[in-house]
Amino acid sequence: MFLSIVCQKGGVGKTTLSINISDIYSKKGKKVLLIDLDPQGNATTYVHSKEKSTFDSLDLLENKKKLQINELPEVRENLYLVPSNQDVKRLISSKLVAGSILRKRRDNEEFRDFDHIIIDTPPSMSSVVSEAICISDYYLIPTRAEFLSAEGVGQAIKYAKETISNRKEANPIFLGVVLNSVDKRRTSFKSFQSELKLILGDKLFESAISQLSEIAEAPFYGRTLSEHNANGKAHKEVLLLVEEIERKIEEYL
Repeated sequence: MFLSIVCQKGGVGKTTLSINISDIYSKKGKKVLLIDLDPQGNATTYVHSKEKSTFDSLDLLENKKKLQINELPEVRENLYLVPSNQDVKRLISSKLVAGSILRKRRDNEEFRDFDHIIIDTPPSMSSVVSEAICISDYYLIPTRAEFLSAEGVGQAIKYAKETISNRKEANPIFLGVVLNSVDKRRTSFKSFQSELKLILGDKLFESAISQLSEIAEAPFYGRTLSEHNANGKAHKEVLLLVEEIERKIEEYL
């Protein structure tokens, strides 16, 4: 399963979701590859990868050498990382030529060692994000419960649709929008959620991630939510999100 987390707005929780979804699958005994395509490298920093890698996101996108599991750092048991390379930012403004490089890698079975591939994308609508969409089976869009953040949802959906229509090899399924960093006690959140539900229907995840101190604290210590507090509300909410992702995927199989 290839899953991309996309949204051109920053600060909506793409990296937090990418890492903790990956962590949950790896703890289920699945071999997981987390790909950090964001040149800012927040996912790479978060998982505290001190291990040197001979293969990074720039190598992945430039297709100069094959992806091999023994060249990737295993940052947690069953969880491998393609670390970020800040030079990827020069590809963000370039256009895809000769088709999707990542799709070619997939067709050549370079990802065969992994059960799940989770892709953390940069906050942009660019060729790098197009690459992620082209290789994916599914994608989801996180957003905060704020007007300006939610406005980016429509833009992200439109961009993904344009990418898919322009690339015959791309056929990912949009799983939906995840509300992130929300205060569920506030009346304004409930109103916002209801309005978004009217617009998106079943493309709005029932699972929402609360604004919690443990989500902010965990990266400081280089811990996933399960490592920081396995019984905490934040980890339980992401677990519910993963269960909902699996139910949605099951409906499409």
